[in-house]
Amino acid sequence: MASWAERARTYRAGDFAATLVVLAVAMTISSFGLFRRDIPVLTLPLNATSSLFLRDPSLNLKMRKEQVSPIVCMVLAYVLPLLVHAVVQWKHRIANDTRDFVLSLLLSGTLTQLITNIVKSLAGRFRPSFYDMCDWNTEILWDGVANLCRNAAGEAQGRKSFPSGHSSTAFSGLCFLSLYLLGRAGVATFARGTRSMLSAAKLFGACLPLLLATWIALTRSQDNWHHYSDIAVGALIGIASAFVAHAFNYAAVCSPENAGLPLETCFADQEGTLQEPLHKDNDASEC
Repeated sequence: MASWAERARTYRAGDFAATLVVLAVAMTISSFGLFRRDIPVLTLPLNATSSLFLRDPSLNLKMRKEQVSPIVCMVLAYVLPLLVHAVVQWKHRIANDTRDFVLSLLLSGTLTQLITNIVKSLAGRFRPSFYDMCDWNTEILWDGVANLCRNAAGEAQGRKSFPSGHSSTAFSGLCFLSLYLLGRAGVATFARGTRSMLSAAKLFGACLPLLLATWIALTRSQDNWHHYSDIAVGALIGIASAFVAHAFNYAAVCSPENAGLPLETCFADQEGTLQEPLHKDNDASEC
């Protein structure tokens, strides 16, 4: 009977525990404080002695209802990949795959939340709908200095534009799913030999999650919650996290024989073959 230590190694309990601890830290970062930059002001001189102080028009858009709520974003980014993995694993079971898929998804999400929340707190950038979000008092003639926000919670939310959390979250889960599906589909194999009639279809199918992530990200601009630069940087954070998480646990997507296999499955048996290769090739490389 396996000892407790052996079971912990088998299920990679240490990796899961470390990742969960970092995730807990990442989720509490926003409570440590937020950089509060001065509210921007446009000065319109009326004469030599007086000026009119105006709001920044780039922050004066109407706040719209979110097309993708934070909960829906989390479901699409993390629950959907788990369901897709369950189907793929059911059709062709691979040793250690479910364990490493869940760990990789958790790792990608944790890296994303950690980086996103730190940068949000340090940047303190205003959202495009900042004035509407903070319930700016338009009944008072602004002196260019006073803070006329009447909703403290809305003001704090309005200072968290950079980077987009929806964008980074969506790409961290769905980009990882695309990398996983590309490995499972064995797109690298097609380049080494005769191409299947379905090779292009598999390639496009594996990239569909990226299209979903892109739509989620763009809704943040449509809803006036983020600037395009917020969305772009958020996407880069999510994509980078997905690549790191995938490389940490899986063979390279370009590996003709071992793409789609967990690294531990590739190296588990030095004397034999623990897992049949997903993609057989006469000129295949190792992990």
